[in-house]
Amino acid sequence: MTRSETAPLSPNEEITLRRVAYGQSDVACLRGADLTRLRDLRLIEGRARSPVLTAEGKRRFDALAKPMAVTAFDAQNRLMDTLGKLMARAPRR
Repeated sequence: MTRSETAPLSPNEEITLRRVAYGQSDVACLRGADLTRLRDLRLIEGRARSPVLTAEGKRRFDALAKPMAVTAFDAQNRLMDTLGKLMARAPRR
């Protein structure tokens, strides 16, 4: 196991790693201390103005918790579907 696999990342470092992974890597918008640590751990590489993930950085990014998909929560459509079914069953006067 390499040091980069076992070294814990702070929440801010995880955010910076995600931003690099998603291509939001304009260094003017990223924390310098985070970039330095990610480089030291060999999770990112490339020019100072455009960092990219290393192979190890990609593995580490893939292991991070992912947000729940927004499309999985479909409350408004479910509510309308349920209301439609209830209206269809309601006795007509």
